[in-house]
Amino acid sequence: MTDFATTDPATDAMPLAPGVAQFYVVPWSLRTVRHDAGETTLVECRYFDERWNRIDHQPMRGDDAFIQLTQRATTKQGEKPPRELDLTLMSAVAKPADAAKARHAPADLNHSFIASGNPGATSLIVPVLADPTRDVVLVFRSPADGEKIDYLVATSDPEIRNGSNGDD
Repeated sequence: MTDFATTDPATDAMPLAPGVAQFYVVPWSLRTVRHDAGETTLVECRYFDERWNRIDHQPMRGDDAFIQLTQRATTKQGEKPPRELDLTLMSAVAKPADAAKARHAPADLNHSFIASGNPGATSLIVPVLADPTRDVVLVFRSPADGEKIDYLVATSDPEIRNGSNGDD
């Protein structure tokens, strides 16, 4: 077996290939943001590194070539969202965070990613670059399981997030 074929019991990390950094995402709450085009419902998420230390931003930069985001319903320490959300990470869309630096990004770098795994515990892998930094919008479905999808909800785009005047 190789070094990445077993789960690390100290971190509960999924088996990863070299160059892939593990991060966790916990959907925390839904909020409505009002803007010029109307209203948008967003999912606020909490992000954690491979040792379950909370980080304040999406982990889309770093020394590794890839980031694996794995959804969890609660934190390893047992913290739960204020209200249970019946969501599953379904996909992600990545784009350069800085439009001025976007022209230096490789044209063949993927921008869309599909999650896989069990409902409520799906993962996806996103390639990252040192420069430019990429923003990622995560898309969740509800309910978490089944054929029927009642609605889709996404994390916010920075333009919406920074200009928001939303409520919970």
